Amino acid sequence: MTNRPYGSTGETTTAIGLGGAFLTANSFEDGVATVRRALDLGVRYFDTSPMYCRGASQAVVGQALDGTSEPHLLATKLGYFARPERFHSHDALVTQFEENLRLLRSDHVDTLQLHEADFHHWWSPDPSRTGRIRADIDYSFDKAPALAALRELKREGRCRFIGISGNTAENMKRIVERVEVDTFLLAFNYDLIRRGAREVLPVAQARGCVRLVGAIFQRGLARPQPELLSDPPEWMTPDLIERYRRVYALQAQSGMSLAEMGVRYIAAQPGIDTIIIGAKTPQEIEECVRAEEKGPLPGDLLAEIEVIKE
Repeated sequence: MTNRPYGSTGETTTAIGLGGAFLTANSFEDGVATVRRALDLGVRYFDTSPMYCRGASQAVVGQALDGTSEPHLLATKLGYFARPERFHSHDALVTQFEENLRLLRSDHVDTLQLHEADFHHWWSPDPSRTGRIRADIDYSFDKAPALAALRELKREGRCRFIGISGNTAENMKRIVERVEVDTFLLAFNYDLIRRGAREVLPVAQARGCVRLVGAIFQRGLARPQPELLSDPPEWMTPDLIERYRRVYALQAQSGMSLAEMGVRYIAAQPGIDTIIIGAKTPQEIEECVRAEEKGPLPGDLLAEIEVIKE
């Protein structure tokens, strides 16, 4: 598998990382086996969060990596507090971090990120607003208490790098332009159809951030789902249905799985350090690692996919 620089940190990692969002989809034991298989395959980046798998993801990762001598980078997050004021509470943030470490069976992590940093509560103490950050509010992003807590934990050596993660490209661009962090993770914005990440990854690069992308298989892009075409859900517009139809047709013609096509497409894109795969079985992470090892898609197929976008 391809090794890549971990941004400008001086570390290296692998083109494929394992995300912990679905590790217990089948069972705790399958999750542990998935992490260990990833390690055996050479995966050296592991990303988790206290909200993944209803809190169990970190315990899976902690058990699976406990005692390993293989070098790797371990990333987790802070966030998803039940009460808005806790996003601004030093004690709440540090307490959650301590619990993260307990579950991960470690005294430190490599990377600590704010989970879904594009939410309003991270940056404003006003509890009357909810959801994503608002265009009509002038936030003091770099002065947020959560960032102060991250910086403190970094100074103490309890995390080596600090960062932000989120799901909306436009909002994340606004934040990364104004904060000093080491890593930047954007999910749900780069896949066989969606290209929103292209608007923000160059900004993250200019800011010196590690560039991570995740959720490249969401909404029918891991395995073909014919029902999306025959009985489309409300979120699928007629234009989007046609784009899915074209992607599925290209996959059928290619002779490769949809997951392989997706991995090899994203792996061919410039400006990405690691692709985080949310696998739930050893077979799924192996399929993605083997796909990356085959290299980028043929040029003609890349070109055909390139014109299929929102």
